[in-house]
Amino acid sequence: MTDPRFAEPTPTPSAASAWEDVLDIFYSPREVFERRRDGRYWVALLVLAGLTLVVYFLSIQMSDAIGDVEFKRAMARQTTKLTPEQIAQGRAFAEKIKGLLVYVLPVMVIIGAWISGLMTMLLGNMMGGKLTFAQGTAIAALSSMPELLGKAIVGAQGLFLDTSTVQHKYSFAVNAARFMSGDSSNWKLMFGALADPFVIWGAALLGLGAYIIGRMEKEKAAVLAVVHALITAVLIR
Repeated sequence: MTDPRFAEPTPTPSAASAWEDVLDIFYSPREVFERRRDGRYWVALLVLAGLTLVVYFLSIQMSDAIGDVEFKRAMARQTTKLTPEQIAQGRAFAEKIKGLLVYVLPVMVIIGAWISGLMTMLLGNMMGGKLTFAQGTAIAALSSMPELLGKAIVGAQGLFLDTSTVQHKYSFAVNAARFMSGDSSNWKLMFGALADPFVIWGAALLGLGAYIIGRMEKEKAAVLAVVHALITAVLIR
């Protein structure tokens, strides 16, 4: 028998600041989730909200072009013909919303992460895991980083590409919906948007987080990631 005095120590997660999680999640996610068993998520969530605002300003030119096209697509779907006055009122309302977005966006990101974290906790616990709300939110916030990177890449294209060619909100996205016409239904565009390497990367991270932090079986964690992605697509995309 091995003398307990000389037994190998049980490996513990390496000490690192919560700030490092935001970078480490891209190349050493297993270690990040091992560290975040404690459920600490506020730093990652605030960084996510701040970077989302930066990406918004980076892509504002493209966002304006997309907003105009989406407004026209929405008007085209109206079953009753709108008067020029009603259309002008709709545009004015959209402009007011855009003006408030810079203040509302960080709050929306935080609330969205809480909802995603709650969904992760509920789905995980239904499938045999053991997750708290804080742990679910930590997983949700950290697994959102790849998709945010994807949005930054999409937004940067507006600096080099002709935004007048926009047909719908996914026209410059790095997913299958990019190659669909503006006449495509919102459902087709939504599911086409799921074929996105950054969305898939984020879903894989969410499943890994549920597996490590929630101590779930691999297969069940994978199912959780797929179900979470589908629900998110229906609610947000």
